[in-house]
Order: sequence, then C-alpha cells, then structure tokens
Amino acid sequence: MEKLARSASGARHVRWARELLASLHAHHAVNERLSEDQKKALAAEIGRLAPRVQSLGESVGLYRSFIDHAHVDIRARQRVANFLCDEAQRGADGALRPHRKEIDHILPGGYATILSKVSLSRVLRAGNEKTVTFAERAAGAIRSLPAKIPGTAPLADALDQAAELLRSFNKQSDALEDQRQPLRSSVQKNIFEIREELDQMDGRLRSHFSQDFIDSLYPELTKKGSAVADEDDEDDDTSGPPES
Repeated sequence: MEKLARSASGARHVRWARELLASLHAHHAVNERLSEDQKKALAAEIGRLAPRVQSLGESVGLYRSFIDHAHVDIRARQRVANFLCDEAQRGADGALRPHRKEIDHILPGGYATILSKVSLSRVLRAGNEKTVTFAERAAGAIRSLPAKIPGTAPLADALDQAAELLRSFNKQSDALEDQRQPLRSSVQKNIFEIREELDQMDGRLRSHFSQDFIDSLYPELTKKGSAVADEDDEDDDTSGPPES
C-alpha cells in the first residue's frame, strides 16, 4: 500500500483523505460480504475519520483563501513604491549627470555612490528592504552635495519619500506574514493528525479485515506518490509542499 507523500500539498491531502473516506462509505454501503462486526468496525472508523477530513478541508480552505487574496493589494502597492523609487532615481540621474565630474571630486566613491547602474526596483530580488536602504543612501549622498550644485533638495526628497512609502508597505507585508503563520501551522497540524489517524485506523482494521481489504481503501497514486492517480487537471497547482 502506497500512501500519499508527506510533502504533498494540503489540498492534495484533502483530496486523498476524502477519497479514502468515500471508500469506507462505499464498502459499508455495497459490500454485502461484510459481517455485522465488520460493518460496525467500518462505521466506527468513518466516525473517527470524517471530522478529521472536515477539519483538514477547512484549514486548507482558509489558508488558500488567504494566500490567494491577502497579499494581492500589498504586492501591488509595493510595485508602485518600487516604480516611484525608480522614477526618483531617474530624475536624480537626469538632473545630476551634467555635474558628474564635479561630484566625482566631491564625494568619496564619486557619482557611483549616488546612483547604481540598475533600477532600484530590480533590487526587489534581494528584498524590498534593500530597495529602501539604497534609495535612502542615494538621498543622503545627494543632500551632502554643496549648494553650488542646484536642485539637490527636491531630488533627495523624492528619493526619501519613495523609500518611506515602500517601507510602510513592507511593514504591512510583514504584518500579513504574522497572520499567515497560524493558518499554515493549522494545515500542517491537521495533515499530521489525519495521517496519524489513518495509521491507527490501519492497525485497528487488521483485527477485522485482510491486508488486501485495507489496501483497497486507499486510492491509487501517481506522480511519485504526490497526488491521486486520476487527478489530471492540467490547471492544478496544488503539487507543492503542505504550506503551499
């Protein structure tokens, strides 16, 4: 008997457990070769497993709803703030480039300490916090320039404002992460508990049924044990780990 991989997603654990519960119901309903004691044993297992399946389904539903919707707005706002950082960078570059040679003699490290060769938003791959840091450093460098270089204050202000906006959205994203963790933990807890329940069920059923019967309860698996065999929806995206 092959059991679903522990690394399978919460959604696939729900599917697997529901299939198994349906097998118990089907044997109880249509298998006329069962004795009364065997029917009682199956009914008892149905009573134990059904609330586990329901609890797992509810936890996965809550978690996936949160993942699908909660981060959409804040990610959009972060993209806008990153764009504004880029715009502030481009504005500073355009205004200060005519003074590049002079700035090279004034600032340690020269003009390159103000502006990088890549858009600040591309630093997103290394984290939004670094985008904030680089924007603020650029603003600080611009503010340190002498008054004979015109227009430095508004250029620095634009960078600081964009950085502060992105920082505020980063904080909101962190708050969402704090909300995500208990939902994720609930899924993992329910997966552990339902797998434990099934292991115990197998042991109890051995007192009444053959191993072949117990094996018949479990749906066939595919994809290295990560999904129910007939789960062939090409749009399915639930193949990740339990927290996915």
